[in-house]
Amino acid sequence: MAIVLKPETEEKLRQTAQREGQDVDILADALLAEVLAQREREFTEDVAAVQEAWTAVREGRERPFAEFMADHRRRFPDPTLGTADAP
Repeated sequence: MAIVLKPETEEKLRQTAQREGQDVDILADALLAEVLAQREREFTEDVAAVQEAWTAVREGRERPFAEFMADHRRRFPDPTLGTADAP
């Protein structure tokens, strides 16, 4: 596989490899592997959070935001919006 880098990115990669005494290809592979692993962890955490939220809603521990806001507006009306009954 060949990856085309912007000249600025390639230069930073080369400088980092030289500074760390590493082969540029090995460093690029390690950096890509690290970023991909982090993205996978974040994705897994995000999916778990969404699944937990839906479970909480289904079990009645939480409620959808739209339902919360409708209740909030009913309990705490905004006086600056006025009402249809106002003179």
